[in-house]
Amino acid sequence: MKLTFFLLGILLALILLNFSRPVYFNIFTHSLPYGIYVKINGTPQRDDYAATCLSVPIAQYGIAREYLAQGHCSTGTVMVLKKIKGIPGDRYVLRGRTLQINAKEYPLKDKDSRGRALKIFYPPAADVLGKGKYILLSDFVPNSWDSRYWGPVGIEFLLKPLWLFEADH
Repeated sequence: MKLTFFLLGILLALILLNFSRPVYFNIFTHSLPYGIYVKINGTPQRDDYAATCLSVPIAQYGIAREYLAQGHCSTGTVMVLKKIKGIPGDRYVLRGRTLQINAKEYPLKDKDSRGRALKIFYPPAADVLGKGKYILLSDFVPNSWDSRYWGPVGIEFLLKPLWLFEADH
């Protein structure tokens, strides 16, 4: 029954959008709620959804570990979809197994779901997010591979949920 509503939602979204905006179907990543998202313009704000391509070393690590699928980014991977938790001007620091953004704490995992140690791609020194740099996290699942491990990244564009499919993740 839920699948029927999901497929009807996709059809309705395509009709409503009349194919005039890029549509992204999140049915693969657990980083965001499953559903239909549209690309939007605007100034990135905290808690907006965003898409980004990762740098070569991070993307290669993600492919090797099967965190990322093949896709259309210049690195050959799919874009990652996350929520913006840190914006330019925010202070951040990696302390032990915790990323702090303006003193709010986001725990890191020691190991991934297969028991492998997780690599951190940025130094633990305190810093301020510069222009065009963001911290992208998932608050949808607790073990997301995100900026807790990559560090600050740029974003390609913002996403707005059009229709969310409620399913167990």
